[in-house]
Amino acid sequence: MDKFMNVINQIWAINLVRFIVYLALAFGAATLACWLVTKLLKLVKLDKKFDKWGINEGVAGTSMSFIGKLVYLIVFLIFLPSALEAIGVHSVSSPLNQFISTFIGYVPKIIAAAILVYVGILVAQILGQIVSVLLKKTKIDTLIQRADAEDKKVMPLSDILVKILMTVIVLITIVAALGVLDVEAISAPAIEIVNTVFGAIPNIILAVVVVAVGILVANLACSLLYNVLIAVNFDNVVKKVLPQLKASATKIVVNLVKTLIIIFIAAQGIEALQLPLLSMIVIEVVAYLPLVAKSAVILLVAFLGANMLEALILKANAKAVGIAKIVKVGVFTVAGFMILSQLDIATTIVNTAFIVTIAAVGVSFALAFGLGGREFAKKTLDKVDEKLECEKKED
Repeated sequence: MDKFMNVINQIWAINLVRFIVYLALAFGAATLACWLVTKLLKLVKLDKKFDKWGINEGVAGTSMSFIGKLVYLIVFLIFLPSALEAIGVHSVSSPLNQFISTFIGYVPKIIAAAILVYVGILVAQILGQIVSVLLKKTKIDTLIQRADAEDKKVMPLSDILVKILMTVIVLITIVAALGVLDVEAISAPAIEIVNTVFGAIPNIILAVVVVAVGILVANLACSLLYNVLIAVNFDNVVKKVLPQLKASATKIVVNLVKTLIIIFIAAQGIEALQLPLLSMIVIEVVAYLPLVAKSAVILLVAFLGANMLEALILKANAKAVGIAKIVKVGVFTVAGFMILSQLDIATTIVNTAFIVTIAAVGVSFALAFGLGGREFAKKTLDKVDEKLECEKKED
């Protein structure tokens, strides 16, 4: 036995033999670890969850295959430094030993972070189911009718709220897991983002309440306005003035009023969020609304006036279609310049163009009368002169 052990020790003293043995152990242990981990993950049906999450396919194969290869590589690297030291390659084995030691010390944190994320997902799913049942009981999907409610592919409002709740819980869990891993470069900004989000939740709730109450008030006010306009027969009154209008004037007015109310409500909701950039944009938009309202009034008056003038001219002379069209175009042209001026769209250019247009029209009439109407003017002045002479003689 002593001779046998001596032979074994002599063989083991050979660097190449130790290298081959350690390398064979590395391959064997890595293969065994890969097989065990893959089987364990399949037992817990993680592959089906990867399919459900849509991450089971990648460039390197399935996610399960990737995890197996990763475990294989880690176990192989654990045994590799011993094989390299056997043949005296210390320049490579020393960094690998340091890396393996650091990684092994980090493994408990990785396991704790993974368990924390897994528990967070379970909690999110359980709370999501509970909240979903409660929301279904409140019939929130029927209380708040959406324009796309008939589309079966559209997610109900209750499911949207549940998804938001689950996302928030998972986000908090991931941030906590990053804190466990002590990855400051990632965890610090993530924690700051979460704190910012949670700090903004009261403002978001206030904005949602303001918008919800505002929409309710807008619906009630517009319903009352609709009934009043129907009662006074507003559609027939408008059709007498504008027979060309095919749509319901009542609906147009109600929708316009509702749009304006919702714009002001949305402005108040955005103001409640206390976001300076959005608040500034909303202030500019709201400040521009009076100009749009003035422009709409000018357009309405121009439309009514042009149609009335056209009708009067055609009533006086049915053959004067050309003159009627010219007058109508003239009214719309003047109205167009006024609208552009009210909207502050290149005011200087618009005013200059209007003055030049009026001057050009005046000069054109002057030239037309001066060149083509000289004989008519001479005859008219001669008649006036003769009439004056006759009156003097009679006196």
